[in-house]
Amino acid sequence: FFQSWRCVRHCTAYSEMDSTEQLALGSTDTLSNGHKADLEAAKRLAKRLYNLDGFKKADVARHLGKNNEFSKMVAGEYLKFFVFTGMSLDQALRSFLKELALMGETQERERVLAHFSQRYYQCNPNAVSSEDGVHTLTCALMLLNTDLHGRWWGRGKWQRFDGDCTRPLQGDGDSSSRWLLQG
Repeated sequence: FFQSWRCVRHCTAYSEMDSTEQLALGSTDTLSNGHKADLEAAKRLAKRLYNLDGFKKADVARHLGKNNEFSKMVAGEYLKFFVFTGMSLDQALRSFLKELALMGETQERERVLAHFSQRYYQCNPNAVSSEDGVHTLTCALMLLNTDLHGRWWGRGKWQRFDGDCTRPLQGDGDSSSRWLLQG
């Protein structure tokens, strides 16, 4: 009786884990949930996420945006499916965002965009002066897109953004950043 109860308890605990935790079992790097991460499990999950094998687009960003070592490994492997070489930043961002729904808390979305920025810079090291520059431009593009397509309430009527979108970049010393946004 006690052996079968232990099995039921173990199997129930295993089934209550999300797929990331299940894939991480038996690996070498400890995660925040006490389980281990391994590269092969990260590759398997990344492939399943990319192919939407058992996942929806809304699930992808949730897995990539977690702040633990396994999710970082999954994000790195997932982004390897994208080849942004020779693409402009906005083209690459569009192709990336077609494959997932960027949802969740601000920090989770920002982590996903940081992974994207890292991969874009790997594919195009001469397009922008640094990985941080790519990330700054990526976030600026996202904000501009929101300003362009979103509306907010102000002064009693709907308004659109009509300011200088390059103003936040004036102190970064990278004139190509401002040029890309002025387009």
